[in-house]
Order: sequence, then structure tokens, then C-alpha cells
Amino acid sequence: MLSTRNTARRRAALVPVSAALLLMSAAVPAIADETPGGGAQQCAPNVICGDIHGGGGTSTGGGGTGGGGGGGSSGDGPLLCGYHGQEWPCHDPEMGWFSNSDGCYYTTVDKPADDPAWEGHKPSEGSLYLPSCPQAGGGFSPGAIRFSASAPAAPPPDPRALALEILKDKMAFPAPAPTARPLGTAVVKSPVWLWVNGHQAPQPVSLTLRGVTVTVTPRLKNVVWNFGDKLSLTCDKPGTPYEDGYGGAKSPDCGYEFATGSAGEPGGAFTVSATANWVGAVTVTGLNTRNFEIPMPQTATFQLKVAEVQVLN
Repeated sequence: MLSTRNTARRRAALVPVSAALLLMSAAVPAIADETPGGGAQQCAPNVICGDIHGGGGTSTGGGGTGGGGGGGSSGDGPLLCGYHGQEWPCHDPEMGWFSNSDGCYYTTVDKPADDPAWEGHKPSEGSLYLPSCPQAGGGFSPGAIRFSASAPAAPPPDPRALALEILKDKMAFPAPAPTARPLGTAVVKSPVWLWVNGHQAPQPVSLTLRGVTVTVTPRLKNVVWNFGDKLSLTCDKPGTPYEDGYGGAKSPDCGYEFATGSAGEPGGAFTVSATANWVGAVTVTGLNTRNFEIPMPQTATFQLKVAEVQVLN
């Protein structure tokens, strides 16, 4: 709290936007659910799972997974509040917290319990606040100390926390339903078509708290396929379902050719996993308008047999 000797403070104008002083936290814990028993293994659609990165539409060595940063650094940084279209730092070290409702800063002050500023109230009933409000000629000027049962201004909500609340509690990302053709038994060095069903994106969801609105718009970034032969494939699209009329043609957007058969694998089949890399694209308004992304990958697996071709002389 500030003492009364701080009431005669600077009246110089704050520089909007560039003087923002409050840094928000960017720590986003990864949360994973237990694997459901039976059927395809998948990450539960309402939890946040680890980030997965793949290449840009080409096959890569290794498992195709990797640790990595979260949903974009553009979501971090100074928070800016606003009033009548003008942005200001949400916090000033001398004047306190900014109120979006009246454009003033508020900070608490200490006064004896018998001070007239309490207006007959007890310290247990609230606090004394010193407002600093914008002036016609520019800058902020302190006003009269007044009692309030609740804070006229407080730290704004964390946009990333609001976005995570939407992603975890209000938005269900569908787990992919991967399949392949031929599905029964593929053949080494022959085209295999890969695609996922159930890739319809959820509708955007908005959440507003204390003047800050966060809107999350989901989109499918790509699908990463991992195979038992330690190779992976990243497809920018869900893949084209195979139809009988395609014959022996290759998939136009998501296909693969196995170099070896699966006879030596457990159960005589490769375990193929498809990770749909959903992204929650976040737009923040009410503070400084900005955008960032939070990854929401969903994974499912299936078994695929691949046979060697025997050539007879």
C-alpha cells in the first residue's frame, strides 16, 4: 500500500502502448489423460496433450515426435488495457491498476481508522483508494481519496488461462479415426492411401471476464503418421479416402510406401499412429488485441499388415 505522502505524484502523460509494464506468465502445463482400454489408443479429446511437430509434407526419419514450445510467443508480453479506444498499460507502479470502465488508475492508501476519508466505514469493510484520472490537457491527475468495499480496478484476467479454460472445458476436439487402403494386407513398395475420418472442427467459442474477451477458433494444422519402421509422414490435409476407381494410383495428398514387410513385428503387423494436430487459434480483445495458438494434438492407432512380394523365376 502507498502512504498519503504519495498522493502528490507526477502528472506527466503516460505514453500509451509502449509503456506497458505487466508481464503475463506463459507457463502452460501439459495435461494427459489415461489411455482408454480397448480399441484404438487415443488422447482424450477434452485434455491438453504434449505438442507434436512434424516435417513439411515429407517423410522423415525417427518417430516424428518432438518436444517443443507451446502455442506461440506472440501470446506473451505486456498487457494493455483500454478506454474509449485508447490503450494504456494495465498497471503503473505509482498509480496502480487501470480501470477499463472509467479510464482511471486506482491504488490503495493507508489512513488511520478515524480519518474522515473512511466516511464512517471500518477498515474491515473495505479499503481506501486514490484515483488518478485522465485530464483534458493530457496526463493523469490524482483525485480525492475515497472508500470502496471492493477494488475499483484489479489485475486483468490472464488471456492464456481463459483460452485454456475454453479448450479444456468448452471445446471437444475429435480424435482422428485413421484408416488405410489396402487395409487388410498392404504390399511392400506399393501405394498405401492414408486418411482420417472425424476431422470436422468444433465451432469457435468465446469467453469474457472483467472486460477481456478471448475467442478460440479451432483448425486442423496437419496429420502426422508414425509407422513401426521408424519413419513418419506429415500430411497437410486429412487425406483423400480411397475409392475402387482409383486402382493402383498413389494418393494425391497423403500416401506411403513401406520398404519392408511387417512379418517381424509383434502380431505380424505395424502399429500405425495418426496424430491430428489441432490448434486453438486465440484472439484476445479488451486488452491489447493479439493472437496466439495453443496446440491440441489428438492421437489414435491401428494395425496394418504389410506383405513381402515373392518373385518366382
